[in-house]
Amino acid sequence: MESIDAPSASDGVEPGQDDVVEVAWQRLLHREDMDFELVRAAHAEPLLRQLHPSSSHHNLHFSRCTGEWSWDVPFVMHLPGGRYLVDGPSRSQIVGEADTAEEAIALVVGGLPSGCGPAIVGRREELDDRLDTVPPNQIF
Repeated sequence: MESIDAPSASDGVEPGQDDVVEVAWQRLLHREDMDFELVRAAHAEPLLRQLHPSSSHHNLHFSRCTGEWSWDVPFVMHLPGGRYLVDGPSRSQIVGEADTAEEAIALVVGGLPSGCGPAIVGRREELDDRLDTVPPNQIF
């Protein structure tokens, strides 16, 4: 399997949001240790496809920024028996349980923060700065 690498600063090209986010999605879609059905269902959802995805301990996470995690989007954990638990955004908040990957993704979408838009290339602070400079009636 061919690996997919994101553009780097040494390439002389500044990667854009679409590049960084799509590379992350492609990596997850091609990882053999991932729940393909779950990743495919998340990638099929336009609202999630614009966020930066990640996996940790086979859990599926989403972020509104690419430099670090925004920690304001629900994430999906696996339960015994092929079921799913949607938590978040913090681990102390349970959104719900689901029998299928599609149901789990619907729970994530239902728990997206207000004004959730495409992930930005940068850190949480830059996301906060962007939201502070956008007129309230134009937030996503």
